[in-house]
Amino acid sequence: MGLLTLLRHGETDYNAKGLFQGRVNEPLNEVGKEQAKRAAAAIGAADRVITSPLLRAKKTAEAFGVSPEIDEQWIECNFGEWEGRPISEVDPQKWEKYKTDSNYKPPGGESINEVNQRIFAALDQLSIGEREHLLVVTHTLPIKSAFHWVLGAEIPILRTRLSTASYTQIGFFGEERILLNFNVTS
Repeated sequence: MGLLTLLRHGETDYNAKGLFQGRVNEPLNEVGKEQAKRAAAAIGAADRVITSPLLRAKKTAEAFGVSPEIDEQWIECNFGEWEGRPISEVDPQKWEKYKTDSNYKPPGGESINEVNQRIFAALDQLSIGEREHLLVVTHTLPIKSAFHWVLGAEIPILRTRLSTASYTQIGFFGEERILLNFNVTS
């Protein structure tokens, strides 16, 4: 079995304050640095590491001691004008529309369907050897999109929770893909 581990980055100050982070290039805070170390210990060695280009993902990947490949496809959703703001400051009708219509884009941002298309393409392009462990350090919506991809079912991905530094694992058995773990923390 090939193993794909999708790791959400450790905590940032934006996460701690409950702000939309999106493409804001925020570093890990001290909690996030410790979370990255614990996640690396829990997940173990990876044969290859791919990371989002954002600093918080790259710094989380460093805990594995492997030089990562940076892949733009694994960047977080662009939340446009919502970035840097708490959900409480977003127009409730727009937030509800975003949660219920996967084609809706926040002003200046990206829709869930656009994230899905990007992540589904990245997953379809992955080649994982029979005994290979590939680690991808990324963000909330890309991991939720991967969850959608592996299940092959339309799901309301905003009704799932991913903790900082949590990991999700997908087993690659030839052409078969199976969800093994979701939102595991150490």
